[in-house]
Amino acid sequence: MRESIGSVFLYNMVILFIIIVFGLISATVSYYKAFKVNERILLIIDKFEGYNRLSEEEIVNYLKSLGYSSEPSGQEACPKEKDGGTLVTARDARHLYCVYYYADDRGSNESGMTNGDNQPIYYNYAVTSYIYIQLPIAGAFKLPVFTKGERIYNFSDSQSQGGRI
Repeated sequence: MRESIGSVFLYNMVILFIIIVFGLISATVSYYKAFKVNERILLIIDKFEGYNRLSEEEIVNYLKSLGYSSEPSGQEACPKEKDGGTLVTARDARHLYCVYYYADDRGSNESGMTNGDNQPIYYNYAVTSYIYIQLPIAGAFKLPVFTKGERIYNFSDSQSQGGRI
């Protein structure tokens, strides 16, 4: 009788271990997918030198091809500001990602921070995407993944071209 109780306990431990391992593996894969979405969105924004109509179209096409989607009901919009950045976009019909614009991330102490238009020399963007988890008992919830991109040089129309015509 004592051995039968011991084997049931052992089976429960093995089942619990398998559930924990598969949970960690699925969490890692979900985080990787959200991080990959962030990096690709930042690459597209860098390619088109900012978040504009062209970059938005390519981002939506990429998200469709990847299969990244959000729950259509009950999702709140992105915060208007995050760490000093201003929200540029919120959700479209099928995807929830937030793009934030940072005017200059170097601080105001450095000299030569502005060009001829008193615009910052550098700017950058940050992206927040979400990991969606649906559990049978706990329900559905989302976890944000925030990624800040590299600085982009601000090319303005009235900048001097170094004396060239």
